[in-house]
Amino acid sequence: MFELILENANGDQLSFAQNSPFTISEIQGLNPPDATINMSELALIDGAKFNSAKLNLRTINIAFAIEYAAAANRIEVYKVLKSKQYVKMFYNGSYRHVYIEGYIESIDITYFEIKQIVTCTILCPSPYFKDAQDVVDELSNIMKAFHFPFASTAEPELVFGYFTDTLGITIENDGDAECGMVIQLYARNPVTNPKIFDYITNDYFGIQCDLQRADLVTIDTRKGQKSVTLLRGAAETNLFNYIMQGSTWLQLPVNGGTYVYEVGSGNTSDLNISFTHTNLYEGV
Repeated sequence: MFELILENANGDQLSFAQNSPFTISEIQGLNPPDATINMSELALIDGAKFNSAKLNLRTINIAFAIEYAAAANRIEVYKVLKSKQYVKMFYNGSYRHVYIEGYIESIDITYFEIKQIVTCTILCPSPYFKDAQDVVDELSNIMKAFHFPFASTAEPELVFGYFTDTLGITIENDGDAECGMVIQLYARNPVTNPKIFDYITNDYFGIQCDLQRADLVTIDTRKGQKSVTLLRGAAETNLFNYIMQGSTWLQLPVNGGTYVYEVGSGNTSDLNISFTHTNLYEGV
């Protein structure tokens, strides 16, 4: 069993739950999408040489019936599904709760049938289904040890937090493909030139800048959304020109990765780092 919901840019939803007036008869495009393989044939060499490969955009076709009140519920369909407009599809199955974003290419309706059938085609520029829940991992020298609500007279005194010597973190990726991350660096006190390393590959991403107390740097390494910004007070500044030479937009491999960090000056304990990623899936 599965649950399917279509949502437009305004948050209006079309649900296919058990009590819904809509019943799905067919869905195509939930399997892994086709790939384009680029190869070159070389003289005097058998076969061909592999150059590159990429996944094509995903096409999803949904066919569903309007079970009752055809005229009224057909209008409800029009409110959510609009040609050329954005749509988000949520799919909740037994093992995966995911969503994918796309645009409506076409909507066809069998107006004069006893049971009207709606056929909708959605083109998804990014072929991956995304996990409905983001994963956040925090890299900090201060380990949290206190949670509200709180009432205690315990002896000895309770510990609110404690320092560790850990400068690295291992992040799991349970998806089918490597993915980018949103990395946030929060300065508790001034530090300079923060640098994050992939412990396995030794790739790094660094910023040549002086961070003041309460500065927040956000590094987005997701494909198509790459950016580096500094939030200081209420002002946001683009730090793209301050990226260290040789930096790599760090990606999280399928089997996960380990990341460590350093600062040019100041205490590493004064920098708190969080990694946020979304698992990507080729099919459901």
